[in-house]
Order: sequence, then structure tokens, then C-alpha cells
Amino acid sequence: MWLNQSCTDGFILLGIFSRSLTDLVLFSAVTGVFTVALCGNGLLIFLIFTDPRLHTPMYFFLSQLSLMDLMLVCDIVPKMVVNFLSGTKFISFVGCGIQIGFFVSLVGSEGLLLGLMAYDRYVAISHPLHYPNLMNQRVCLQIAGSS
Repeated sequence: MWLNQSCTDGFILLGIFSRSLTDLVLFSAVTGVFTVALCGNGLLIFLIFTDPRLHTPMYFFLSQLSLMDLMLVCDIVPKMVVNFLSGTKFISFVGCGIQIGFFVSLVGSEGLLLGLMAYDRYVAISHPLHYPNLMNQRVCLQIAGSS
């Protein structure tokens, strides 16, 4: 009786990023978009926290959304860049599970934050006179912390 005796402790990534010209163009595009997202979100966070006129709940939530977007982009792309530049096409089961866990939780948190940002705009439009009392700094921190 023949049994499969092969054993591995990870996934072998096939089908993406060989050493062809097309893959190099794709890699360049992904790293370009990654760099733009990194710089854009970092600049947005910096501007919101340095300009006192932007210290409102809406801009606070936008800075939190930018921070989540930074974490989301930094979850996938660096491992992909390392794999492409080193020529390895392998990710361990644990590494893959952690990466998927971070990705799913960040996407869920980002969706929750977007919903809470919509609630913030609803309160601002529906109750403009009560808005400063309803959306004070403590409430904003609780909303950002819950997502």
C-alpha cells in the first residue's frame, strides 16, 4: 500500500511573480501604489494632528480611517515585496493565518468605522445645535476605540 509521505509546513505560492517583464511591471505598479498610499495617509494624519482647525470629530475619524488604511496596506505588501525580491515563494501556515487574521479584522474594523462615521454625519445634520454635546472628545475616542 502506497501512502503519501510528503509533509510541508507552509504554502508554496505559484502563479504570481515569476521573473518575466509583465511581472516586473505588476510589481512596480504595486510598489508604486503602496508608496503613494503610505505617503498620502501619513501626510493626511500629520496634517490633521498639526492643524488646530482640523481638530473636529469628522477629521479625527478621517485620521483613524487613514491609520487603518496604513495598517491594511502594511499587512500584505511588505511580505509580497520580500518574496519577490528574495525569489522565495513560500509562506508558513502560521504566517498565512496571522496575515489573514489581521486582514479580516482590519477590513471589518474599517467597515465599522465607516458606519460610525456615517452616524457622526447623521448626528451633525439632524441635531446641529446638540452636536458639540453629543459628539464630544470622549465619545469620539470611544467610537474610534470600538472599531
